[in-house]
Amino acid sequence: MPLPSDAALYAGVDVGSNTVKMVIGDLGGGRANRVYEASVQSRLGEGMMAQAHRLREVPILRTLEALDHFVAEAKLYGVQKIVGVGTAALRNAENQSEFLRRASERTGLEVEVIPGEEEARLSYLAVRRDPQWRNIPRLLVVDIGGGSTEVIQGDANSDQIVSRISVNWGAVKLTESFLKSDPPAVFQLAAANDAAQDAFSAIPLPEHFNDAETRVVGVGGTLSNLAAIQRGVRSETESMHGYVLHADDLEDVLCMLATRTIASRKTLPGLDPRRADIILGGAILLSQALAHLDSLTVEVSTRGLRWGLLYDRFLSKKTP
Repeated sequence: MPLPSDAALYAGVDVGSNTVKMVIGDLGGGRANRVYEASVQSRLGEGMMAQAHRLREVPILRTLEALDHFVAEAKLYGVQKIVGVGTAALRNAENQSEFLRRASERTGLEVEVIPGEEEARLSYLAVRRDPQWRNIPRLLVVDIGGGSTEVIQGDANSDQIVSRISVNWGAVKLTESFLKSDPPAVFQLAAANDAAQDAFSAIPLPEHFNDAETRVVGVGGTLSNLAAIQRGVRSETESMHGYVLHADDLEDVLCMLATRTIASRKTLPGLDPRRADIILGGAILLSQALAHLDSLTVEVSTRGLRWGLLYDRFLSKKTP
């Protein structure tokens, strides 16, 4: 599709514990239109817990290759500027500086490692400024990553965050810690659920969390894949944007995933095969988050932190 004459292309890169994602958006004239979007599951945080919080060489190389590819794509599109941020894996890595140096030398991209508070703010902004939810008075955003899960509540009709809850479990971390058999044993499932439940139970409920005006929105690959499994169809990720996933349906999907091997999960319609090993961990976290919030539904956003980055760095503070 031809770009408008006033097109202004910018790129945002999110270097996560599990996935590297990039979006190129046309922000000309106050727009926020997707021009290009892709992700690579490089598993940067893979095996960190067993390596004294050091990034391992193979995941580093996978991630650098993904960044190299994305920077090249951005140049092909002629973006005016590209910005990149790193989250949980890089925050916790003892060899963070080595990775950042190698990324800069190889790709020219200066990755900024952001604190959890900033990650939460950008994830919330990605939902608050989205046309799907920008007119909803109260939003509660659940962001399930590879290494952590965030629950973020914003002030009514505002970009401002009033509370941010961080749970130190993500889809990769929960899987590596508890779900070690294939399929997982009953005691492993119980331990994973207990760990997630305990983590959420230890944090206070957000103010107005049960307000009738509050909508719960989930971001991240876990959400879009679980919704696609529930629908039973393989589809473009963007087509899942705004889909409403019911807690009862989530429990059915969770039970089905728990009884399947990773190889069997890879054949499920709707599931990205690259997520087959960690999708159960993500489903457990989402289930426990909804139970803690006493929410029967969660709406799916396929536009996460990288979109918040574009909104924050390249658009005016006024909602586009």
